Amino acid sequence: MSKLKLRPLTPAFGVEVEGFEPSSPLDQEVLAKLRAAFDERSVLVFRNLDIEEDMQRSIVYGLIGEEVPVELAAAEKRPRVVSNKMADGAAPYGRLLFHCDTMWARRFERILSLYGAQVEPPSAPTTFVSMGETWDRLPDDLRARLEGLEARHGFEHKYPNRGGDKDVIDAYYDTSRSTVRPVIVRHPRTGRMLLYVSQQATIEILGLSAEENEALLAELFSYLYEPSNILEHQWRTGDLVVWDNIAAQHGRGTVALDGPERTLRKVSGPFNLDPDEVNMPVFQKAAGK
Repeated sequence: MSKLKLRPLTPAFGVEVEGFEPSSPLDQEVLAKLRAAFDERSVLVFRNLDIEEDMQRSIVYGLIGEEVPVELAAAEKRPRVVSNKMADGAAPYGRLLFHCDTMWARRFERILSLYGAQVEPPSAPTTFVSMGETWDRLPDDLRARLEGLEARHGFEHKYPNRGGDKDVIDAYYDTSRSTVRPVIVRHPRTGRMLLYVSQQATIEILGLSAEENEALLAELFSYLYEPSNILEHQWRTGDLVVWDNIAAQHGRGTVALDGPERTLRKVSGPFNLDPDEVNMPVFQKAAGK
């Protein structure tokens, strides 16, 4: 316990964990300290770990105070990698705009992690922003304008990929998918208020004209994606990054299929998708980009 050190990565969120030694079962005192840091800082970074998928999953579940089930859901058992070299690797190329995974689903996907299985430099970074920190910094008049507003998030064939360019990729499903949530969300575990809109997944704020919608989203994005609110993680083999998928958005720099290998093992927490929502997306360059 005395070896564990937490080093803030930005003034507002993110922390690098030093001195962590994986064990099975995980030390409960260490886990309690990590859980408190996770709830407060949203993104935890571990360096130089040599861990298998089971240990990665134990850390992920432990951070939200749950036990790994004896029998995992079928969707959790499939190998999941983000890779430009492995067959069936997700998001194999291109750049990803800021988003939360499954932002279109009826229930939140609570926690995500990526482990650097094989990373060759230079590697495209993963970037994060804090939706809680953004809400805290919004001016009072803008907060008042957001009261009672709802936004629709999802994927559609005419999806408005904001901030896109020729390198941006989109994720498409067999059918259009979307869900509606308040623009101001209270985190179900920590109670923190969050500004819940994103570049990649927010289709529209309900009740506004097209012009009003784009203007308001552009204003909100100027706060969300302000450089001081961005945490950039440069990958190395053996890195583990775990983040709160409700409180933090993530994006990615441009990956090339013929570039250095970037293979990251992905493990999430309890699988919260409803049966009719379970499907693998197809990634492709944004239409017209």
